[in-house]
Amino acid sequence: MPIDLSLLTTTIVTTFLLPYAKLGLQKFGEAMIEKLGETAAEPLIATTKKIWQRVKTAFGSEEEKATLAQFEKRPEAALALLEALLKEKLEQDAALAQELSELVHATVPGGTSTGAQIMQAHIAGILDLRGANFAGASNVRVAGVMFNNPSSDSKAK
Repeated sequence: MPIDLSLLTTTIVTTFLLPYAKLGLQKFGEAMIEKLGETAAEPLIATTKKIWQRVKTAFGSEEEKATLAQFEKRPEAALALLEALLKEKLEQDAALAQELSELVHATVPGGTSTGAQIMQAHIAGILDLRGANFAGASNVRVAGVMFNNPSSDSKAK
């Protein structure tokens, strides 16, 4: 199955890089450990760090480095520009696209993925709850959207 570069770009930027840029790796790691537990959070933290380092090394020109610097300072404001530049990079470099796709879909100890799932319906689904403990939690919500689910179509009639 070919890689959907638009979806891969959006997943990388919004799922991995935006939270990292907003908090920094240290606070991002602490927040993930607090929410997911250390066992579940460690692979996600490591993957995020690898993706960030790989994106940084792929952005070599002064313009690209300036975009990354702006993204680090003002992540929300620079989000669209980073996405556009990263998508251009991925379109020009199939090896980079493959490498980042493999990181996003990395298998962690225990044989499960990092939780990032890219689907052909152009919906990114992210849910990684390995090791999470919801005992006593009253504010946990999980939402989902299904498109073109044949079993629900037949039942709807």
